[in-house]
Amino acid sequence: MTLPWQDPPVRFREVEVERHEPARMRDGTLLYADIYRPKGEGPWPVLLIRHPYDKTQAENISYAHPSWYARYGYMVVVQDIRGRWMSEGEWYPFLHEENDGCDTVLWAAGLPGSNGQVGMYGFSYAGATQLLSAVHQPAPLKAIMPALTGSNYYEGWTYRGGALHHAFTQSWATFLAQDTARKQGDYALEGNLAGALGNAWANYWIPPQYFPFLTQEGLAPYYYDWLKHDTYDDYWKRWSIRGRYDKITLPALHIGGWYDVFLEGTIENFTRLRTEAGSQLARQNQKLIIGPWYHMPWHQHVGGFDFGEAGRNCVDALQVLWLDKYLRGESNQLDQEAPVALFVMGDQKWRFEDEWPLKQAQATRFFFHSGGRANSLNGDGWLDRQSPGDELPDVFTYDPRLPVMSVGGHSCCVNTLTPMGAFDQRSQEYRNDVLIYTTPPLTEDVAVIGTLEVTLYAASSAVDTDFTAKLVDVHPDGQAINLGEGILRARFRESQEQPTPIEPDRVYKYQILVGSTANVFKAGHRIRVEISSSNFPTFDRNSNSGKPLAEAGPADWFVATQTIFHDNRYPSHIVLPIVPR
Repeated sequence: MTLPWQDPPVRFREVEVERHEPARMRDGTLLYADIYRPKGEGPWPVLLIRHPYDKTQAENISYAHPSWYARYGYMVVVQDIRGRWMSEGEWYPFLHEENDGCDTVLWAAGLPGSNGQVGMYGFSYAGATQLLSAVHQPAPLKAIMPALTGSNYYEGWTYRGGALHHAFTQSWATFLAQDTARKQGDYALEGNLAGALGNAWANYWIPPQYFPFLTQEGLAPYYYDWLKHDTYDDYWKRWSIRGRYDKITLPALHIGGWYDVFLEGTIENFTRLRTEAGSQLARQNQKLIIGPWYHMPWHQHVGGFDFGEAGRNCVDALQVLWLDKYLRGESNQLDQEAPVALFVMGDQKWRFEDEWPLKQAQATRFFFHSGGRANSLNGDGWLDRQSPGDELPDVFTYDPRLPVMSVGGHSCCVNTLTPMGAFDQRSQEYRNDVLIYTTPPLTEDVAVIGTLEVTLYAASSAVDTDFTAKLVDVHPDGQAINLGEGILRARFRESQEQPTPIEPDRVYKYQILVGSTANVFKAGHRIRVEISSSNFPTFDRNSNSGKPLAEAGPADWFVATQTIFHDNRYPSHIVLPIVPR
């Protein structure tokens, strides 16, 4: 078995560590870092990671330990960001990362043993700290490696299609609040929060605004701000990377996972920096790698499916090659490599391309059909390339008290606490509030590589509701493995900034982003699309009342009747980017 990137030879065998080194920010706040230096003759380039999860950890749930990178000749600096763990100041997500990131880069470049050149790494929030630092263009910062991170902290991070990323936001805020309680000296509260997090699956049933574990003043005010700001307003715009790609002027290695919650943001950062970055150097030196991984840790067994040895985590070796190229100026295999590396599921192997989306991908419509009863696996729905004729619509009801449950998929951040990964979907496909449209068994392999979108023509008895879509690979033995899922809250169908209610029983067109994938549907397999109105707890439950998220409670929950049309006037379908074999 050969992975695309192999560990290069170690340069230094011994490493020295300095702990709790202070860096003074422009407002006088002290942030603390641990520093790992190769034991040998320097100076060395600096490799910096800034995150809120305890500098002792250095996100080594997925990355190699900082001492591993130090053995390759890098001075690794791991910093607790403002208000977290040892560092001073008040913690509020994203608020201080631009200025603090710039100040920290300048400080790290001047440390003893530094050669003045800085690279950054880290995934998730530590990916955001890189991009927000790069916007300020600190001169010593020469390259970044943002992994599994977003481009916008409203859409694709906190919300998707107007629906709250419920399991992620609730579990993340609870996890973050533990350190806040610890810093306040309230260890009983810290323990209670740990218990609440461990019981996350039960607590998800509590509506977000009633969640009792974060209500103490000063503990996690941002969580309630997220709920209050359920539209894309100025609260979110101040932190967005979108609209500021021209401020980033350096090479970036973007790392994603096909089952990661922030996959679309990772892809957007890559594609837009290739065309909008503020320097030719940056535009010509963006690289994208997407493995078969969920948020963490990265390995070949993703949920309930094993993608084989080629799906193993090889990111550390790739990052050393990237650092050697851009911080040391050394030639290596990356000089000859195409800028896009994709793990193709189904084939279980890596594929290198010059761009994303792939130019050879052919947008192909697969239309929904039924005899009027596509409900569940017992129904009569089917999927093919033939435009629909005069067909009866499908009808189901959506009850917020009995939502369709998430089975794997794209959430964050721990597989035992949130729905993540590839799993057999049949436990939910037997429900009558899930519509099933499936092709006959394929006579040849079909490679789908790109971003998926469903066009849905639907009516609801409510003034607001949700519509969900899911793409599934059905194996010959009946296993139905999820590839991508999407949701659209009806009042956000036209705008994330100015939501508008729908008129009950009127037909509307909904464009549902199902997400990006690279999968070969093998001969004998079937392509399936599921349509419903809930995917819980990945997303919060729509009350169907039209009330804002922070206000709608159980008193506002009522059942909505949903009608899905697929006829010559309303041809509901999914668009699959098919790549010729």
